[in-house]
Amino acid sequence: MVLDQDSHQQPQAIAQPDVKPVPPAEPLIGRSSADGWSCGEVNEKTNIQPCSRLVPDNSKKTRDALTKGTSKTRAALPHLVDWCEGFGNSHIKRYEACIGSFTFEYVGVVVKDGKPTGEVLNASWAVGQEVKLSGTSATFTQQLTLVPVAVDAKFVSVTLDVRFDCMITDRCTNGPQAWDGALEWLGADPFSHTAVGKIDHTWSAANKSDTLDLSTKITAYSPAANPAASRWQADGAQIRCDKISSTTPGCAFHKYIPTWVMNFDKTSPAVAHAWLIQSKLPNHPGSKTHNKPMFFLPAADKNAPGRDPDKNRDVICPKGWAAKSGHPKATTVPEISTGDLASCDEFAYASSYNSGGMPGGVIGGMNPVASGDSCVQTYATRVKQGEWHLYDDERMAAPTWAEVCGRSAMSSWINSTSMGGAFSSGFSGKYRLLDKDPYWVGFPQFAHCDASKVTVTCAVPKP
Repeated sequence: MVLDQDSHQQPQAIAQPDVKPVPPAEPLIGRSSADGWSCGEVNEKTNIQPCSRLVPDNSKKTRDALTKGTSKTRAALPHLVDWCEGFGNSHIKRYEACIGSFTFEYVGVVVKDGKPTGEVLNASWAVGQEVKLSGTSATFTQQLTLVPVAVDAKFVSVTLDVRFDCMITDRCTNGPQAWDGALEWLGADPFSHTAVGKIDHTWSAANKSDTLDLSTKITAYSPAANPAASRWQADGAQIRCDKISSTTPGCAFHKYIPTWVMNFDKTSPAVAHAWLIQSKLPNHPGSKTHNKPMFFLPAADKNAPGRDPDKNRDVICPKGWAAKSGHPKATTVPEISTGDLASCDEFAYASSYNSGGMPGGVIGGMNPVASGDSCVQTYATRVKQGEWHLYDDERMAAPTWAEVCGRSAMSSWINSTSMGGAFSSGFSGKYRLLDKDPYWVGFPQFAHCDASKVTVTCAVPKP
C-alpha cells in the first residue's frame, strides 16, 4: 500500500506581501506614506488627488466576499487552489499558494489651495491571490479575484488595470490575461459583478535552476480622478524552478518545508526506530516540534561537497555488520522476501546532512561520529504475526540519550522498503528536493507516546 504523502502536507504560513513603491512618487495630501498610501497627480478639473494602498485584511467580511462574491451576486467563486476557500493571511504548500486576503483601496482626496477639504471619495475591493505550480512542467498559473466592497457614486466609475509579472523577464515569460468579469465598476451599481483573472507564466529553463519572484500591480482610475497604483510581492512565495531533481523541468515553492511520513502499516519496526531516535536524542533529527529539520543529501553529482550518501551508510552500517554484530533475535520476513536477512537500519538517514556518517567541517555534516558504535543500539523482533517490538540491545552499554544517531538490527526487507523508492520517487522526487533542502519527518501513529522518561515504553496503535 502506497502512502499518500500529500495528505500529510499542511499549509505553511508566510509573511504577508511587501507593498512596493510605484513611481512616480507624488507628494501626498491628507494621506501618509507610512500608512501604505501611494498617490497620483491631482486632477486639475476636479481638484481630486487619487491615492491607493493594499491592506492585509483577515476579517470574516473579506473572507466571505472572496468565497461568495458580492452581497448582490452571492455565487460561489472559483478557486485555483481548493484549500484557499475561507483561508485568511498568506500560506503556501510545495506547489500551491494562497496569498492574501487583502483590501485594495482607491480614494479620491478633494483638495483646495493644496490642502485637503476633508471630503474623500472611497472605493475598495477584497483581493485574493492564488498560485498553482507543477512539479512536472515549467508553466504555472496565477489567479486574482477582485470583489467590490464600495465604489463612491462621485467617482462615476472606477477601472482597474492589473499586471501579473514575472520580475526577471529573461527567466520567465508572461502569457495573456483572461478575465471572467469586466474590470470596470459603476458607482451607480458597484456590486454588479466580481472579476476573476488568470494568467500563465513559463520558466525559460535555460539554466539548471532559477528562482522567480512574482509581482502584482493594480492601477485604479476614474473619470473624476487620475490613476494611482499599488504593487506587492510575496517573498515567502518565491518560486524555484529546476532541471536537477529531474530532467523534466518543474517549479516549487522552495521555502515550504514538506513532511516525510514513513509507512507504518508496511514497515512498523523501522518507523518505531526513527521515532525513538528523533524523540529521545538532543539533536532531534527531522523534528518539527523542536524545529530541527532534516537536510537532504542527494546523489554525489547533485550535492555541493560531492559526497556519496553510501559513504555515510558505510560509517554507521558497515557491510556485514548485521550478520557479524547485530542482535541474533532480529527477526527477518522470508515469507515476504525469500532469503531475507538481518540488516542495519540507521537514523538519521544516510541521505542527509544529519547522518552521523556525514563528515563535519567543509563537508557540512551536523552530527559526525567515527562509527556506528557511538549510536544508540537497538533491534527489532517479531513477537507474533503482526506484532513487532523494538528493544534496547542489552549486550551493549545502555544508551545515555546524549548520542546523535541510532543503529538498529532488523529485517533487510523492512529496512530497505521503509525508504527505498518510497522516499526517492514518492517524496524527494515528488517535491523536487535539492541539495540541503530541509524537510520534516513525521510519525502520526506515535503522537500519543511519551518519550520523556529514561525508559521508553509505547504501544502503537494506542491501546
